[in-house]
Amino acid sequence: MNERDPQPPHRIVFLVPGQGGDPRCALRDLYRADSASRATIYDLIADIERASDGAGQGLREVLLSDSTSPAMAPGIPQLASYAVSVVLDRLLTAAGFRPDVIVGQSFGEIAALVCAGVFDVTDGTRAVCALNAAFRGFEGRGAMVLVLASEPDTRLLLDEVGRSDLVVACVNSPKQTIVSGPADAIAALFERQGDGPRLVRLAVPYASHHPGLVVVADRFRAGLRRTRQRPLRVPVHSPVGRRTYADTEDLREALVDCVVKPVDLVKALRHTDTPGTTLFIELGVGDGLSRCVHATLPAARTLAPLAGDLSWLTGTPSKSPVPLRQR
Repeated sequence: MNERDPQPPHRIVFLVPGQGGDPRCALRDLYRADSASRATIYDLIADIERASDGAGQGLREVLLSDSTSPAMAPGIPQLASYAVSVVLDRLLTAAGFRPDVIVGQSFGEIAALVCAGVFDVTDGTRAVCALNAAFRGFEGRGAMVLVLASEPDTRLLLDEVGRSDLVVACVNSPKQTIVSGPADAIAALFERQGDGPRLVRLAVPYASHHPGLVVVADRFRAGLRRTRQRPLRVPVHSPVGRRTYADTEDLREALVDCVVKPVDLVKALRHTDTPGTTLFIELGVGDGLSRCVHATLPAARTLAPLAGDLSWLTGTPSKSPVPLRQR
């Protein structure tokens, strides 16, 4: 149910989603709803377009247009999703929602590190472009599939398929996983589905979080050499690294790990939750991560800014009601 709670939470966790959401028109209503935020949105998109060296052409139209069907060139969905997260971080913190910790899911770790101050917006854009370039040539050769089943049940299904090149790439909730693998192995997975768990192919153009992607990881590592790591301003907890990052680490190498290592969002959510005092805020399109939070932590409070009303723009949590979702 939807509730309003005039008391600010004691702890705020920003959640940055990965790929798969449709970013078209994502910032349109936000751009129109609040004149004070308009310049921030416009300037951040302009910064990302400039830093992308031409790869972000059309980004503004995708994010702000009335049309839900503008064509998106390769790489634009990733840049648009990154832009949405960076914009929401900037606007939420300006409204008084200052995170105690940030959790980036998969591709979302790039924006999470930008929000935490490790990279500036330009270096974050370069990292997104480097990842896109690293996967170039791999589009269509692999895929990712949402499996509506627990991790143990998903592993049993993969055992039945009998393809060692299919892996559990992500554990999103106690009853939702993602499988990654080459195209022919994914086809075998769908053929074996039968009466098993429901399978949904994700809108991601390649496989990820797969140990067979060493070439992609090496390309990505080379592309990140242009970026500069800065000190963390906010702790970042990684569902891939399964730890809270430290300034002593090479966090560019941590991003490379996201290509070949699996995600465990369930453990990350449980690690960052303080029951009764935590508000999870989703920095992306829709409320997919919020639903994962509720499936993992049924009593948790969440805010999905682009999936509900925009009253959070009107003031700080201590001065205005916070729209919360609870179960």
